[in-house]
Amino acid sequence: MKLRPLLAAFALCAAASATRGQEPPAYTASASAEYVLMPVLVFDAKGRFVDGLGQKDFVIRVDSVPIVLDTFERDDAAPVSFAFLLDASGSMQLAHKLETAKNAIRSIIRGRHPGDDFALFEFSEGEVRMVADFSMDPARLLRGLYGLEASGQTALFDAVAATPSRMVRGKNGKRAIVLFTDGVDNASRLDAARMAEILQQVSVPVYTVGMKNASFNRVTEEERGQLSVENLRMLAGSSGGKMFLVSGEDDIRPVAAQIAGEVRKQYLLGFTPSGRGDVKYRFVFVSVAKPGRWDVRVRRGYRGTAPGVVGGQELQERRPG
Repeated sequence: MKLRPLLAAFALCAAASATRGQEPPAYTASASAEYVLMPVLVFDAKGRFVDGLGQKDFVIRVDSVPIVLDTFERDDAAPVSFAFLLDASGSMQLAHKLETAKNAIRSIIRGRHPGDDFALFEFSEGEVRMVADFSMDPARLLRGLYGLEASGQTALFDAVAATPSRMVRGKNGKRAIVLFTDGVDNASRLDAARMAEILQQVSVPVYTVGMKNASFNRVTEEERGQLSVENLRMLAGSSGGKMFLVSGEDDIRPVAAQIAGEVRKQYLLGFTPSGRGDVKYRFVFVSVAKPGRWDVRVRRGYRGTAPGVVGGQELQERRPG
């Protein structure tokens, strides 16, 4: 998989509704961004979700400059688009890891809410194959999931890089990619550093679920490295998601429930780039204005022009002289 198509893939993201009943603004993380949507999770000092925050409770800066939001949404009942990305390489045969991952997907689907839609992609041998496109009816997905078998090598980074462009078919503003893998990457053309750089431009959080052997905690550091824990942590952290490690059915059920619960707790913050000035990667910093210790999880930035409204006023293009 060549790098140029991978970068082009990240220029395609789904539409999201700013408010119910209105035409959704198109948004993307690319240089031609018409809209930037930031899924945000907020936790208190004890790791509990922080509910009830309003738009005025958030402080957003782009490259240290305060900006004004034009989208704010918080609705636990809002439907979610889930894209499952399943490692079907040969190493997933060991310790029933593939079957454990399948059961996690089934668990999330069983807990679906009205309006949720789901898609399933599997990867091995450096290719990503759509098993089932986004649909609110999971019947086709479940049939395809049942027939998947493990074989071939793993191109983990290449597979993750190719997936966000396919989220365009998911119809909901709240969305997540849920990756199930044993973390072994023996075929990717992308390295970890380039993968992190690309993921920083993605508006979809990636939840990485590392399928480990039951003896994982007792093996040597060399053997632990085969799971590529740091790679999984990087994939999640760069996109605003989270990493989990599981070793069997007893682990996977609560993890599946936690992932689904987190995505539903997202605050959706959005703003409009100006379309003027330099196109570059811009870091976004989100904090809570209220006193207290807050843990804010959000993607790290976007690539595009400066925001259209900063400090409460429309950004004016500077002219020489």
